[in-house]
Amino acid sequence: MRLLLLGRNHGKGEAIRKGMLHSRGELLLMLDADGATKVTDLEKLESQVYATAKNKIDDKSLSESSNDLRPKLSDIEVSVFGSRAHLEKQALATRKWYRNFLMKGFHLVVLCTAGPGIRDTQCGFKMFTRSAAKKLFTNIRLKRYPLHAMCC
Repeated sequence: MRLLLLGRNHGKGEAIRKGMLHSRGELLLMLDADGATKVTDLEKLESQVYATAKNKIDDKSLSESSNDLRPKLSDIEVSVFGSRAHLEKQALATRKWYRNFLMKGFHLVVLCTAGPGIRDTQCGFKMFTRSAAKKLFTNIRLKRYPLHAMCC
């Protein structure tokens, strides 16, 4: 682990972007500190990254090539996102009515711009291979909270 000094506050999005672009690992994890996601679910996220990467590589060429020619995991573009969408009914019951209204409005905007299938853009539990993170975070320009929606 290492500490990056950013000089001045540019927002959460910029801090995450800089952290991802300066990281050294093969797999890069984004985990919010709010405790909304169990750290024990890390294994599920990691196994999904490996499964997705394996599907991206042609099994035939992988078995025929030597170890020196196999692509490294960090060179394959894979992004995996955790989700709390299955807890939506529980969350709806505990929020104020206006927060639910705003949440539904935001979901409508996401649906209209990104299409169906994206249900939880705000979950701060995401894992990227180095290649995927470099491609994604190099091109993000938002510096504040909309970063979560941009990553999906």
